[in-house]
Amino acid sequence: MSLLALAAFLRLAPVGSTLPYISYVDEGHVLHPAIEILRTGEFDPRRFTYPPLTSYLIIVAAKAYGPVYRLTHHHSLRSDLPRAQDFQTELGENYDLITPPEIVLLGRVVVACLSIGIVVLAGALARRLAGPRVALLAALFVAVCPALVSRGSIAIIDTTAAFFAIATFYFCERLRMAALESVNGLWRFAALAGGAAGLAFGGKYTVGLVFVAIPITIAALPRPLIAKASLLLVSFGGLILGLYAGAPIAVLHPERIVKELSAQARFYQSIRSEHNYLGALLSSSEVGVILFLGGCAGLAWMIMRRPTRTTTLSWLAFAVMLLITVGWTSFQPFRNLLSLVPLLCIALAFLFVQMSRTAALIAVGFLCAAQLALATTKQLRVRLSQTDARIEAVDWLRQHAASDEKILGIRELAILPSEWQRLSPNAVVVSWFDAADLLQQQAFDYVVTGDFDLRYAKDPPAWAAYRDRWLAGVATFSQAARFGSVPTPIVPYLWRTNDERIVILKGQR
Repeated sequence: MSLLALAAFLRLAPVGSTLPYISYVDEGHVLHPAIEILRTGEFDPRRFTYPPLTSYLIIVAAKAYGPVYRLTHHHSLRSDLPRAQDFQTELGENYDLITPPEIVLLGRVVVACLSIGIVVLAGALARRLAGPRVALLAALFVAVCPALVSRGSIAIIDTTAAFFAIATFYFCERLRMAALESVNGLWRFAALAGGAAGLAFGGKYTVGLVFVAIPITIAALPRPLIAKASLLLVSFGGLILGLYAGAPIAVLHPERIVKELSAQARFYQSIRSEHNYLGALLSSSEVGVILFLGGCAGLAWMIMRRPTRTTTLSWLAFAVMLLITVGWTSFQPFRNLLSLVPLLCIALAFLFVQMSRTAALIAVGFLCAAQLALATTKQLRVRLSQTDARIEAVDWLRQHAASDEKILGIRELAILPSEWQRLSPNAVVVSWFDAADLLQQQAFDYVVTGDFDLRYAKDPPAWAAYRDRWLAGVATFSQAARFGSVPTPIVPYLWRTNDERIVILKGQR
């Protein structure tokens, strides 16, 4: 229980970080479909950049939380969701418009619970493979591994996919053991393994490749060919049900998924990045040298042992297929391989326990866990101390602007309406493209602006000319405060980051 308490603390402690704003670019891709379904009541979110299972789980959490929200706010959660006309603008979708903040919090809590579930499943799988000592050490590695912890407190699809991938391997192991022990339940475990693989696809399209573990497991069972074929058919039925539950569009309109995957592949190939999967695996902020090399050695040892050979081959088949699928692009975000990390943790635990005939080597395993925990603790401190620049700017205005002073705010900064409401009623928020005219018509004591990035401009010369006009209009203002360092993209469909540059200008009395 203390191990689960540690895993829960590491994942739940930072879920409130940067609220009411998101803290990772992909959170919007998960939360916007959930908001759209909650607002419209339509099951099809009409967007499949990412598979919808994580969004569906957030919707379930929002429905369960609905009575509490009504009790504390005296109106429904749905009434506080962004309106369609506010989200859809002439220049694109308003990506940072995610309200109320409880939606962000619920999304993170859902993912945190799944991440804690990975700890439980990894321990259960390791116990069935090699006993309680391996289970304890494997669960400890999973509980403190930076790659898993850092993605256990943000609304992200990869943790969902990793949970169901490990569930697939767990049910495969249950299937294998049931066959060896000649007990009932083979059909049930085959169906559950297939369903988990379908849900893994609903978590992240590429992780659906985990289904390959099922035919490998079934092929090695000491059963007649007709029985194996029947089990494979049952698992395929479970896969279809899992697909329909996690990503129904894959069953109803698979061509739309194929089109989306092709678009994502082209997008990934268009991005140039210095980061790669091997570098992330060796980085202490993700996996680290000890866990990676020790895990690989543990996998080799597991292959050499007959009782764990089939299981390990199924893991490696999944790993190879996943690497072939995602490894060819120039953009290689490590989250694509997150589902492999718990397997490395189990393999490393197996290595330590198999090599150990004394308590000394087990102690080395705990020292390895301490090294992982140290890197995780550093990341946790950063997350807990992180404050969005937009919050800092509004807090500064609350302290320095008098109630009768007029404030002009720029909508493109993506400061949420609820945050503007924390200021005086004299705060006026308009589009940057209307602000220059308004500044000539009215006098303002403060102007909340930023450094605007005109990339992706529809009419670059006209927008650049307007920027010159805007800078001339605020030339008489002096800089009163400055927060953040990242220029603001003028188009609304790009995330502003938590370090957006906010400049507060003060007029001359």
